[in-house]
Amino acid sequence: MKTIFTNSEICHIFNQQTQEYGKTPNGSMYFYNNKLYSYGSHYLLCEFIDSNTVLINNKGYSNTTAKHINYVTAATSDKRQFFTESSDTTAVYNNLKELLNKLPRATKRKDFYLMQIDRLLKSYFSFIDYTKTKTILKKNKEHRAILKLSNDFYNNLDNLQKTIKEQQIKQAIKAKEAIKSNLKKWKRNEINYFKNTTVTDYLRLKNDFIETSQSVKIPISEGKRLLNLIENKSILGQRVDNRFIVKSFDTILKVGCHNIDIKEINYIKNLI
Repeated sequence: MKTIFTNSEICHIFNQQTQEYGKTPNGSMYFYNNKLYSYGSHYLLCEFIDSNTVLINNKGYSNTTAKHINYVTAATSDKRQFFTESSDTTAVYNNLKELLNKLPRATKRKDFYLMQIDRLLKSYFSFIDYTKTKTILKKNKEHRAILKLSNDFYNNLDNLQKTIKEQQIKQAIKAKEAIKSNLKKWKRNEINYFKNTTVTDYLRLKNDFIETSQSVKIPISEGKRLLNLIENKSILGQRVDNRFIVKSFDTILKVGCHNIDIKEINYIKNLI
């Protein structure tokens, strides 16, 4: 019995379910009975739920596994197909939140997101109906959240969008406050790492170095040299610590991948 197949062939042989085992020459895909794997047992690519239904794993895939997903999707097109991104409760909940968060800001693509949400919910409920897992999921927190979001989506969309927008504003304010708090701690050397999500970069003194919020350090002596160049308006094109080139400077010093505000430069100038 032949057991070595090409990527396309192995998916078709798996779909027929006429033999127990098969693999590709390099072992990148292989199946045992009703389960097909991609690059090892850690990634179950596809499995038969019953003789006419498959569950295809399209969650957390790499570029190479994406090709395998396409192969098995085409090969099992004669079966009823479910996909983990629209059937796994956690994945559905996360995808639903992501789509709903985009909805209040959407203008031209609003109909697209509405259609995506509708399709996701219908696929999810179709899967749990088919697999008869409704009772099992009753105690699942994410499932209950999906039920509530689904009810609001179909019956009270305006209020849902308003609530989401209010939550986004609160989250943005909270994130901004967290950045301010962590920045103060970082400047005082109370924390070693500062996750900077803003456009500009920050500076601090630590030991005998000037450090950026991207964790790049230069000696204080080098910092003084650069300050002199800035004062003499001859900073453009200069190398910083023989590593980074100054691209431009007006109110923002652009050097390498850094964007340093003049306020930060003056802050360091006063310290040294």
